[in-house]
Amino acid sequence: MDSDLFVPGDGWLHRRDPRAKMLLSLALLVLCFVWRQWWLIAAVLAAEHVMLATDGVPRRSIAWAWKVLAPVIVLIVILWPITDPSGAHEIWRAGFLRITQENLLMAVVMGLRIPALGFACFLTLFTTSQPMFVRGLVRLGVPYKAGLTLSTALRYIPVFFSIFGDVMDAQRARGLDIGGDGGDGGDDGADGAGGANDADGAPRRRRRRGPLHRMVARFRSYMPVIIAVLIRAYTMSRNVGWAMETRGLGMPGVRRTYRVQVRMDAGDWLLVALTLCGTAAAIATMVLR
Repeated sequence: MDSDLFVPGDGWLHRRDPRAKMLLSLALLVLCFVWRQWWLIAAVLAAEHVMLATDGVPRRSIAWAWKVLAPVIVLIVILWPITDPSGAHEIWRAGFLRITQENLLMAVVMGLRIPALGFACFLTLFTTSQPMFVRGLVRLGVPYKAGLTLSTALRYIPVFFSIFGDVMDAQRARGLDIGGDGGDGGDDGADGAGGANDADGAPRRRRRRGPLHRMVARFRSYMPVIIAVLIRAYTMSRNVGWAMETRGLGMPGVRRTYRVQVRMDAGDWLLVALTLCGTAAAIATMVLR
């Protein structure tokens, strides 16, 4: 996953028309947004992994997707009970923090919903090349420039993460303190070892820093990394723009032709039918309950 989300292959999803795969991804996105039962979302997540595995998508690509989604999942699961104190069945309370069965269950639902939404998109992105993706969008009525911009942005997601990792490693090699503790751990020191002394020569006790202070310090420690990544991203986007201009993108009075053609076959129509029927059945079940 160093340069492209697309994984070359000849699986059953790779052979499907991009429009049929986009419809499948859209249906899964809608269902995951609507459903609030954790077991339904978990079933969708399992089905997405089964589809990717049967198509032949390698495990390293799936592991990369989980690595990207993991920080967001952990953050949401931790913050949801803190920001949502609702619920009638209280488990624990301390000041403004109120943990209930309801908000813990919702935290689990959100923790499953994020990867389910992500892998719904990866079903299309892992199995559709950039030319096919753009051609599918154009056949759906999206302007070519808009489709090319969207596909290029999605293609460079792994590149962006690779740049972030390279810049962080380079800054660490130069002595940058990513932890934001200033090299002293921030909270040790009853004996004052390595710390300053008071006026009478006694070791000065270091004060423990609160979680908010540590979070701000950690964010500030990432600023050199973020600035360097933004500079490299701007340089890369400028070079891509120049390359597109030299190839005549956007020239007035030029009629665009397409080398890649997409056509729906029987397998594509079957996938569309199964997607529509499954989505309609799921929605009808929710309405009639």
